Amino acid sequence: MKKLGRILLLMTLFCAQNFFAQTKTLQPEQVFALYFDTFVKQDEQALNKLNSYLLTFLGTENTYRMDLKKSYHQDVQYLTTLFLADLPKEKADVCKKDAEEYYNTLLNNLKNTRYTLKSVREVKNEFAANSSVMELNVDLIFSVPEKPVGLKPVNIKRMTAGELQNYLKKQVKAFSEPGKEVTVQQIFRLSQVKKDGNTYYWNGGPQELVWKLNDSYFKSFN
Repeated sequence: MKKLGRILLLMTLFCAQNFFAQTKTLQPEQVFALYFDTFVKQDEQALNKLNSYLLTFLGTENTYRMDLKKSYHQDVQYLTTLFLADLPKEKADVCKKDAEEYYNTLLNNLKNTRYTLKSVREVKNEFAANSSVMELNVDLIFSVPEKPVGLKPVNIKRMTAGELQNYLKKQVKAFSEPGKEVTVQQIFRLSQVKKDGNTYYWNGGPQELVWKLNDSYFKSFN
């Protein structure tokens, strides 16, 4: 099965690579869009296109082998476990389903983040001599409830299981119908790779985009 899966992955990359071979070299903002749609919106088609683009000039070792649905589920489970970690087992078990729904709603809401590209400029690469990187200045825009309520661990411990369940249900409803938008400015850098007379762009650590967004998102209502 693993061999079959690898063959299917290579076939997908090959087909998408042919697609890119028939198009013009992508501009920095187009490459950023692929990273954004892959790592923020968790779009499978964007992941395949990004991998195919990277394959053109970096090879398979620098493509992203990941299951976005599985990764999303693991994030929900991790946050749920962290949220319930300090509660008595019986109370945690009672509230687990509501906590999972709460974090599923939060992360699903985060996937709906939009962005506005403010500027693109070429700057000197601080880590490599005689090279430059493309610096994209973007505004990340996400939605949160009008009056979100954060909870400290001590408050969670004092609640009864029923009270905590009720709180989580109210928060799910609030985040399902967000009332305001928060804008966060962020800089995203793309390295340049010259090959066969073309210039390609890539970022070796796009997860930073998600980390910063997650941090700003959760801080906005805690």
